[in-house]
Amino acid sequence: MKLAGVDGIVPVSLCSVDDTAAELAALMVARRGPESAHDPGVGQAAREAAELAHAEGAGLVAVATHPDADPAVLVAVVSTSDQPHGSTTADALRRHLAAAGPDILDVTESRTERGHPVVIAERLAAADTGRAPGCQLQAIVIEPDGRRLAVFTLHSTTGRGWLELAVLLGKLVSSVDFG
Repeated sequence: MKLAGVDGIVPVSLCSVDDTAAELAALMVARRGPESAHDPGVGQAAREAAELAHAEGAGLVAVATHPDADPAVLVAVVSTSDQPHGSTTADALRRHLAAAGPDILDVTESRTERGHPVVIAERLAAADTGRAPGCQLQAIVIEPDGRRLAVFTLHSTTGRGWLELAVLLGKLVSSVDFG
């Protein structure tokens, strides 16, 4: 999968969990300010994101930044299915996600610049749900008549500047090329 470079999305190393966590934490502290280095949540969020990304075989881990937003972590994973995707795959996925639970606020369907179907789900997680609190946006790009899905997950623990961060993700997702 190929992606365009997007200003505000800064990839980190995938050499090891430790390298990924350290780079994520450093970028978040750099964006939030030096006082955030004392916030244990920054290191914990970076470590959890790095461990999950490595466990899932992520092809991209990055920090999404915007002047009007707190930084967010972006993880992208490409998965392959046993069967080729048909013309109803996006609609079926959209319906499945819409019925998945009350923490999903909105599910929409779109297309990339290359015409690939995209299903987008926005979630909010409260601290008592067992998941990291904050906002989460997932965009699943479907390879038409192919077997691959590219799953992008953007997570912000604060939600500050969420719309600006979502625009960055949209720019990246629209550039997906399975070629």
